[in-house]
Amino acid sequence: MNRFCYTLLFLVLPDFLSSQGRVFISHPYGKLGSKKSLTASISVGDLDRDGDLDVLVGNGRHWAEQNYIFYNTGHGFFRRAIRLGDELNTTYAIPTADLDNDGDLDVVIGNDRIENIVFKNDGTGKLQFDHTFGHSESNTRGLCLADLNNDNFIDIAVANRRTQNFIYLNNGKGEFSFSQPFGLAEEATISIASADVNGDGYQDLILANRNAQTNNIYFGPQFVDYITYGTDKDETRDLAIGDMNGDGHLDIVTANIGERNAVYYGNAKGTFVKFQTFGNETDATYSIDLSDLDLDGDIDIVVGNAGQRNHYFLNNGTYFKQYEFGPVENITYGVTIGDLDGDSYPDIITANSGSQNIIYLNQPAENRDK
Repeated sequence: MNRFCYTLLFLVLPDFLSSQGRVFISHPYGKLGSKKSLTASISVGDLDRDGDLDVLVGNGRHWAEQNYIFYNTGHGFFRRAIRLGDELNTTYAIPTADLDNDGDLDVVIGNDRIENIVFKNDGTGKLQFDHTFGHSESNTRGLCLADLNNDNFIDIAVANRRTQNFIYLNNGKGEFSFSQPFGLAEEATISIASADVNGDGYQDLILANRNAQTNNIYFGPQFVDYITYGTDKDETRDLAIGDMNGDGHLDIVTANIGERNAVYYGNAKGTFVKFQTFGNETDATYSIDLSDLDLDGDIDIVVGNAGQRNHYFLNNGTYFKQYEFGPVENITYGVTIGDLDGDSYPDIITANSGSQNIIYLNQPAENRDK
């Protein structure tokens, strides 16, 4: 398989979007949770349907902790928080979706070596325990919520590190009792995403595998046939999907540990043979998210690093310019992007293990010293 590697030019400029006169400023009241929490995942969604984004914080990793919901009280302030569930959990993933098609967002939490949990929204933003699913011996690291069989109901794909990955189909009521194994039992899957990469009308599952394994793409709706991307030496920790070069084909962006991160460019055949690297060989990148940060019409990249400053990369159409943000000592397990203050510019939230989670507001450059 022929591959073309493009070396990127990096200009490291701290904390601001120079092309559009924007800066990322740490929110003065945007510390979510305690300094001791082992946060692995953060997601956003309008849980109470008041028009702004609320924040869900998944804590614990291997150790049982309390998960939380932080409600946006307007303009990106989070002055009200409640516990999610009565029990402590070992949570690695906390995504949202409308599981029962009633018009509000429900929540799924993925846990390490205990069952995963579904919480249903009562329509006012209050989330109640509904049921558990999965296997107590599974090392769940990632969840993907998507309609995997085209029945107009959201299903769940579960990434289990070094234990079997599973698909749980929605029974039409937002319940997930039927499980379908997929992939190789020995896959060390850390993250999972869905997209129709081959254009056949069905969602495919894209996996990020660690432990020097190839990353795999399983084609829906059967999820038996697969292709690989990357090398057999990758330590891929996370991935995201987007059209990075504007050619109409979806691309895969990977977060790697101890090597450069990479963009794998898709083509009309649904394969990913051409790639481009970004970041540094010494980066320990744990998480990744995509958005048009400067509103210039193309997709930019945000990565969370462990024990290093986090980075964002502005896409100028041919290369990604690197900038830094956040303190060097944070271990950032997750990065999430969303417009928290309602100004149309995407903001960043970092999920930090062993330090407070932080909101970085996307602000005009003149606010830097305020």
